[in-house]
Parts: sequence; structure tokens; C-alpha cells
Amino acid sequence: MIQFLPLVMHAQTRPEEGLWVTLNMPVSFSSKWEMHNDASYRTLGAQTDPLQYLYRPGIRYHINEKYSVAGGVAFFFTRTSFNKDNEEFGREFRTWQEFNANKKVDESKRLQIRFRSEQRFFEDTKRRDGFTAHRFRLRINFHQELSKHWSLILAEEYMQQYAQDDFVFDQNRLIAAMAYQLNETIHLQFGYMWLLWPQESSQHLANITFMKRIQLYGKNKRA
Repeated sequence: MIQFLPLVMHAQTRPEEGLWVTLNMPVSFSSKWEMHNDASYRTLGAQTDPLQYLYRPGIRYHINEKYSVAGGVAFFFTRTSFNKDNEEFGREFRTWQEFNANKKVDESKRLQIRFRSEQRFFEDTKRRDGFTAHRFRLRINFHQELSKHWSLILAEEYMQQYAQDDFVFDQNRLIAAMAYQLNETIHLQFGYMWLLWPQESSQHLANITFMKRIQLYGKNKRA
């Protein structure tokens, strides 16, 4: 996400806490094709001041019930220091591709593996020159249904990045969350993330996710 910020924020201290609020709104055009939509607001520490905004659209193709592929672009705006009085936000443009594999363990348990590659293009800011990076992400997600409406989610995501002629560790995320299925198209997720950065810097993050699925095909269209 923002691995290179420590290189230009050496006089700043990364907040130990933060909040990520995410909106997911996939739009299904058929049983195979779907538009990916997600947007997020990430705070600067335990407050409402923004650290980062993002929007990530794309197209997903479902090969079958187990496998899918997707690709798209993304737009990131990240504060160039951890000082809330700094109003400069650096721009980042991404292209991304991913592969998903889903395994149904039994009637109440599912396992998902996601591999995503990203090409990241950072524009110049007052604090650093622009640069390009390539990142590789592997996420393993375990989903346990607890009742008709409630589920437990446990996940880990590991990232490596190539930039400036070096291939290095970028970050590792450990996630625990509870999901509430309101109906067939809406669910809410409340979770905790422990995020490990390079140089053994870490953060404790609260996550809130709202997902609304829109189906534009079939007799029972849902929106």
C-alpha cells in the first residue's frame, strides 16, 4: 500500500492505531461477468483525519464455482507525512490482476486463496520524486458460518514488492472479523487487523466493511 512512505517520513512516527472503512459494491451482469467496485477511507491514527482515500474498479470473470480471475485499475491518495497539519496528498495509480480459488471444506466452512499482482505508479510530491513499483500479494482466507446470519473470518495476507532494483518485504496482514449477513445482497463486517511493516513497525487497525451486491440479470434481479 504505502511501503515507501517511511523513506520520506523518517522524522515522523507511524500511528499505532487506525480505522479502515470500506464499501464494496459488486455488480453482476451474468452468471460469469461481474464489475468489481471498492472504495476505502483510512484514518491517521485513532481519529477521523484522513491518511488515505482509494477507489478500485475492475472486471471479474467466474470460470466456475471454484475459480475466478479479475483485473482493473485503482486510484490512491495518501498523505505524504503522518503530521495531520500536512495537507499534501500524493497520487498513486495502479493496474492490478488477480486469481481466486475457493474450496468448500464442508457445509459451514470455506477456504479462499487469492493471488494479486499490482503495478504501482507514484507521482512526484514535494517530499519525493515519482517512481514505479511492482507488488505481489498472497491472501489466505478462512470463513466459518456460525449461524444463519453470523460468520467468523480469519485471514493472512503477505506482500513482496520490487522497486528501485530491489525485491523486498512490503507488509503482512493478520485479520480476524465477524460478518453479519443482513439478507442475500447485504452484509456488514467488523474486524481487527494487525499490520506488520518493514523494520518491524506495526499497527493495530479496526476495520468496518459494508457490502451491497447488485444483480442485473435473471428473473429475480436484486439491487
